Amino acid sequence: MIYKLLSIIGFIFLGIGIHYLYINNPAQSEPIFMVCMTKTISGFDCPGCGSQRAFHELLHGNFIGAAKLNITIYFFTPLLLFLFLKIVLKPFRIYLPDLLISTKWLLLILILLLIFTVIRNIV
Repeated sequence: MIYKLLSIIGFIFLGIGIHYLYINNPAQSEPIFMVCMTKTISGFDCPGCGSQRAFHELLHGNFIGAAKLNITIYFFTPLLLFLFLKIVLKPFRIYLPDLLISTKWLLLILILLLIFTVIRNIV
């Protein structure tokens, strides 16, 4: 019973978070939006830099603007949403299939993220 309640609370907080990101632009430096520590300390963009702004643009239908801010948003948003739904729906006996990612694929993803990070800091 407690897991169902926690799942409902999780859905509510996800909805509140998405709504807040929709109505507030992270580019207009509000204190609630996180600042990238990697960029603050080193001055270099990490693989996630620009994700909040990109997701904001994505919510407003500006797909090209989102891609310019961080192209990885198109890969990680569906993945994170799927993983969130998998965890939250489990107490309701709604089971989503497992993601079976081999070590080779995981290594490839990490290498591509590293290459992406290097290229975005050079260009």
